[in-house]
Amino acid sequence: MPIIVGVFCLLPLLLGLAAEYLVCRFLRRKLWRLLPPAVVLALTALVAAGRLNVWESSQSPVTQLLFVPGLPALCAIIGTTLGWRLWKRLWGPRVIWEHKRGE
Repeated sequence: MPIIVGVFCLLPLLLGLAAEYLVCRFLRRKLWRLLPPAVVLALTALVAAGRLNVWESSQSPVTQLLFVPGLPALCAIIGTTLGWRLWKRLWGPRVIWEHKRGE
C-alpha cells in the first residue's frame, strides 16, 4: 500500500512541485509558468485516451479512469500549485507593514 500511495500520489506531487518551482525560478517570462500544468493536462489526456479500451472490458471503467490518470493528475496539479506558492514565498516581493502604536 505505501508503494501505491508513493507512486500514484507523492511522486506526481513532488514532480509537479519541482517542475513548477524550477520554471518559475529560472525562466522569467510569465507564459512559461503555464508549461508544467499544461504538460500535466496533456499527459492526463493521453493516458485517458490510451485507456479508453477499458470501457470495453469487464472491469469497472469509472474506477479505472479515476485511479490511473485521475489521481496522479490531481496530485501533480496540486504539486504545481504548491511549487508556485513556494516560489512566490521565497522569491516574491515582501510587504512589511508597520504597526502604529496606539497613542
